[in-house]
Amino acid sequence: MAPDQLLVELERVARGAGLEIRAVGMRRKGAGPGGLCTIGGRAVVLLNLLSSPIERCTVLADALVGRDLGAQQMPGEVRYFISDRARSRSRLLLPRRRPGPGITHCKGSPPRRNSGKV
Repeated sequence: MAPDQLLVELERVARGAGLEIRAVGMRRKGAGPGGLCTIGGRAVVLLNLLSSPIERCTVLADALVGRDLGAQQMPGEVRYFISDRARSRSRLLLPRRRPGPGITHCKGSPPRRNSGKV
């Protein structure tokens, strides 16, 4: 399936899943392809129009991961793309399961001050 066609299908599925999609041109340096956010209590997917269609497809698939899509009608390639993104998402994007070590677990000790006493 061509990236443009995949993008159209993913947009249709996302709207059917209750997501609002806003496509905007983000020109700021370092602006990514977009992402899922909450605006006014609604789930909104922001898509950067200046990014490639496959990057926008990835953003939409990431937004759809974990949502109930069983009742959605979609081509098998679209369903496979979404499930493949679920398997390949970076661990950096997912929340940590437990808090990291506290400051007491840091290595080293603070430098000692000379109090001037001999």
